[in-house]
Amino acid sequence: MNVLEQFKATALTHPKLPAQFIELNPVENGQGQQADHLQSESRQPFGSSDVHKTSILHYRVLAEGDDVKTVYEVTIKLPPSLEEDYFPGDTIGILTYNLPSEVDYLLDRLHLLPIADTPHEMKLVKPIKKKNAELPHYVPKLFTPRRLLSECLDIRITPRKVLLQALSSYTTDECEKRLLEILSSKEGSNLYNELIMKNEMNLLHVLRYVASCRPPLAVLVEHLPRLQARPYSIASHGRENQFRIVFAMLNDGRVGLATHMLESKLLHPNRCDKHLYMYLRQLKPVFQYREEDLERNIIMIGPGTGMSPYLGFLEYRKRAKVAALSSNRKLKLGTAWLLTSCRYRDRNSLYDEELKQYLQSGLLDRLHIASSRDVESRYKFVQEIIEDRKEDLIELLMEDSTKLYLCGEGRTMLPRIQDTIVTCMSKVKSIPKAEAESLLAEYRKTGKYLYYSMIRY
Repeated sequence: MNVLEQFKATALTHPKLPAQFIELNPVENGQGQQADHLQSESRQPFGSSDVHKTSILHYRVLAEGDDVKTVYEVTIKLPPSLEEDYFPGDTIGILTYNLPSEVDYLLDRLHLLPIADTPHEMKLVKPIKKKNAELPHYVPKLFTPRRLLSECLDIRITPRKVLLQALSSYTTDECEKRLLEILSSKEGSNLYNELIMKNEMNLLHVLRYVASCRPPLAVLVEHLPRLQARPYSIASHGRENQFRIVFAMLNDGRVGLATHMLESKLLHPNRCDKHLYMYLRQLKPVFQYREEDLERNIIMIGPGTGMSPYLGFLEYRKRAKVAALSSNRKLKLGTAWLLTSCRYRDRNSLYDEELKQYLQSGLLDRLHIASSRDVESRYKFVQEIIEDRKEDLIELLMEDSTKLYLCGEGRTMLPRIQDTIVTCMSKVKSIPKAEAESLLAEYRKTGKYLYYSMIRY
């Protein structure tokens, strides 16, 4: 191996590994295992409610076909205790599961298949040598190895160096062991970035690469983070006993855990149950549209399914208008703009009829849709809408009563849109771009500009 030759004479530097502090033991009487998702009774990151078991009521396909992502709308039963607890723009977290095929691969690699469904318990190793050692709170008292890997641990995580160092201790092939030692060392940092980070390798990829590595399950519990719930924006508001979410399937060869789970429940009701485990999430600053925002102007920008929270905004405006009329109250709704995008207007533009009704009723003042694959489209991307409409948009944005909402894929798309807004502020107001950036940053700090990065996995 070229890498081994390159580091043949190199002395490697490693930090001291923390002492192993967890042990897993089978139990003779395995009664008392919880039937619900193993994380359903633990506190959740960003959670503003307990986890609730609910169910899918119905669904519809919003888009599908060649060269477009399949998009689903799912209507979910709203747990009664949450009816008064959420606002337009809020998100839910849905507890998910690792893929059975990937869990089975790990069980096989760890020689755990014979006891995969045997109840186990977790304890701290005595005597305790690790400072502040504690058991992970998201793992219940009793579990099986299969359910532990399926429901509690993120087995797709990009392995940190300390995990690679720990794995090297359980690798019998000397070449593979040396490779893990190099990757986890200070001297192998460039190789780690090139091989692991740039290739987005996860634990499963690494284990396939080093076939003789067989760590104990307890080591994975110590080093792997919890399997996180997947967030979804609530795409409605005020519907009796129910709400909806919208999600798109990945189409780049990857399989998303939550999207795969949801699609399986929708398309294979005889094989999969309709139950979901969900909770309300609360981020700071909050991405919400509330009663005090009704009279404010709002600019809503959300490419693709990034427009889903704004459907809740518009339903909230509609209900507020109806309530005001029925009680003879005056309500002056602020101006509302929506900028969104799709690939093809006639094939995967979302909620065209619903948005058209909001325009006709005056609940939405402007709607601009870019379509990236239509040959004769005036706008290919949301950024082009912003550039073309910059005078009106920036003037509206800089009014004291205006709020800007930006929602979508946060790795590349949202930074590009934000940069376009900054550039247009600079042009329209004849100020340096750095000053425009500072102004937008100030808007974000004061809550005039709210930003939500959607996670796709």
